[in-house]
Amino acid sequence: MTRLNSQQKEKVNQFRSITGSSDKIATQCLSAGNWVVEAGIEVFFSSGLSSGVAATPALPSANARSLEALYQRYKDPHGDLILAEGVSKFCEDLRVDPSDVIMLVISWHFNAAVMCEYSRQEFVWGMSSLRCDSVEQLRRILPRLRAELQDATKFKEIYNFAYLWSREKGQKCVQLCEATGMWRLLFAAQPWPLCEAWCAFLEKHHGRAISRDTWVQLLDFVRTIKPDLSNWEDNSMSAWPYLLDEFVEHQRAQRNASAASA
Repeated sequence: MTRLNSQQKEKVNQFRSITGSSDKIATQCLSAGNWVVEAGIEVFFSSGLSSGVAATPALPSANARSLEALYQRYKDPHGDLILAEGVSKFCEDLRVDPSDVIMLVISWHFNAAVMCEYSRQEFVWGMSSLRCDSVEQLRRILPRLRAELQDATKFKEIYNFAYLWSREKGQKCVQLCEATGMWRLLFAAQPWPLCEAWCAFLEKHHGRAISRDTWVQLLDFVRTIKPDLSNWEDNSMSAWPYLLDEFVEHQRAQRNASAASA
């Protein structure tokens, strides 16, 4: 078996705390998901491996009681999920706007599968992983959670998580309006000067859902290509999605037109 590095071991532990799986299954799923935790979890549940895993061990009783009471406060009265109304109340108690990027960070820690929805396991084990058993405790650590967006590695994990989280149920791709909204949210936290131009280009010239490949490679583009696109040729042999090629051509054409009319 290949020796895991420290970051991979941490992800195995995180995966196991969420799924209750063995080291072997955790490593197998994470490897299949390119060591992105949310992708590995998707492999875990879609492959049927979850059916052979015992229930996750219970939390310590005092903590479990507090978290269960908190879950009951927000869950839908007609089902066993926290839905949009409950999430809105959760945000109100946290004193944050539902559109605040911190809700994305919290949902990443919860490993939430769907936007504006938490299962009991996502909420209870997410709060437990943050060592919080009350809204007040979670509110106190919001500055620390917000600061995670400034960490390059964590930002990438949150960015990749956002794609899966933003998909409508049953859909493989993220709808354009959801994708552009999420890009604007993420790149407000880590500013990219071309974000608005990119979103406007897609809204005018693309008009279709965004593939995962485009989503993932855009972050590589942001981190590799200078905002003035001056090093595009140096990286032109990279297998960029066609949308990025078209975006660069569009931007250059606009800049040349502006220069000619000046």
